[in-house]
Amino acid sequence: MANSTKMVLLSLRRVLFLFGASGFKMIRRKFERVLIISFLLIIVIFTIKTNIGYIHKTYGKQHFYTQTVLISQSVTEILVHKVDCRRIIEGDELEIAYALDVLQNGDYNCSSNDDVRNNAQNCELFLKNFNYNRFTISKEEIDFPIAFSLLVHKDAVQIEILLRAIYRPHNVYCIHIDRKSNSSLHDAITAVTKCLPNVFIASKLEDVIYASYSRLQADINCMHDLFNYTDVKWKYVINLPAQEYPLKTNLEMVKILKLFNGTNSIESVYDTTTHYRVNKTYKVNPKSLKVESTKQRKPPPPHNMTVGKGSAYGAFSRRFVEFSLNDERAQDLLKWTEDTYSPDETFWATLAINKHLGTPGIQYNALGFPDRRLWITTSTTWQSPGPGVNCHGRYVRDICVFGLGDLQKLVSEKEFFANKFYHDYQPYALKCMEEWIFNRSATSNNLSTDLFYYRRALNFT
Repeated sequence: MANSTKMVLLSLRRVLFLFGASGFKMIRRKFERVLIISFLLIIVIFTIKTNIGYIHKTYGKQHFYTQTVLISQSVTEILVHKVDCRRIIEGDELEIAYALDVLQNGDYNCSSNDDVRNNAQNCELFLKNFNYNRFTISKEEIDFPIAFSLLVHKDAVQIEILLRAIYRPHNVYCIHIDRKSNSSLHDAITAVTKCLPNVFIASKLEDVIYASYSRLQADINCMHDLFNYTDVKWKYVINLPAQEYPLKTNLEMVKILKLFNGTNSIESVYDTTTHYRVNKTYKVNPKSLKVESTKQRKPPPPHNMTVGKGSAYGAFSRRFVEFSLNDERAQDLLKWTEDTYSPDETFWATLAINKHLGTPGIQYNALGFPDRRLWITTSTTWQSPGPGVNCHGRYVRDICVFGLGDLQKLVSEKEFFANKFYHDYQPYALKCMEEWIFNRSATSNNLSTDLFYYRRALNFT
């Protein structure tokens, strides 16, 4: 092809030379540019067709629907039209003030569970209108599938927004719906799962009560289902509540988790101020549906374990999940946590903090505790006293529900996800995050991932 192009250029130069007039020099240069540009376009089109062919072939083997790949790798799309999300994310105070004014004075209608269900009645339109097939996927991602456990109890709109952001047809997703939630939520999620073959509802549903064992059991149920899911040999499980939203693209998460190479991202500390949670037994009050202390002393944990405290959420390697579900000592611990307060913040942390258990995928620091630097799953802003504004939204249970003024900080965080957003509170905050992650996902193959922070965390001694 290169030789043919050279011959064409030489012939063109000969023809233009015969004309001899200096006025033709500009014409000659234009023709040469057109030919060179045409040649480069042929190469680009050929490359895109080859990549698309490979991706379609790969998905065909896994029985997924045909994937649409964005051809334009450099053009970002504007999903929010009333405000400028780029300026908001850059921290432009005037644009943030304008967006807040629009929300305050405008008529903003939020979607409902019924809207989600109705939209998913026509799967073809649902996938198209909600951009479930508008992203690039690399072979690196296909070779490193991720499993997700998603918990939802009241809002199909919120979980669909999250699912849309993290969905890839080669991953797998288990959604646990609170069994006592209203039928409109169950119907909406069921409709969505019928459109996505690798998304399913947990086989066993719990009546989830805050701070009770049922919250942990819901995750365990999904992990059992995911571990027995044979169509996708996932490498990690990430568990999420509906109110979280990604700060990294799927490709970025893959690159980071490949670097972790089986090491878990689990928060685990020894905190004496939380021992009240496990020193006495707790049970659910059937009238108030709240966890209350029985005042009875709780026996110590099994197998000489030290009780750890951490987040309910993490990135768990396949070996860790297998250990958690099948190891006899892990199951004894799980049973022991049933009458404690908030066992979801105890179980994973305790498996990690006890070095003598040989729990797979735990990296310890020089003091023998799980390395805090590897906790990169969730970014949370807790309410704290002192000067300075930590939260530009509002606090719920001492956790910031992010607003527009928080986005500039969030997009530079090292964690995978941010907790939390409400789709009906300062809704442009979540919508601008949608636009940001959508465009990064569409062009992620052209973006370099800064792995220095994660390498340093893993290699720190």
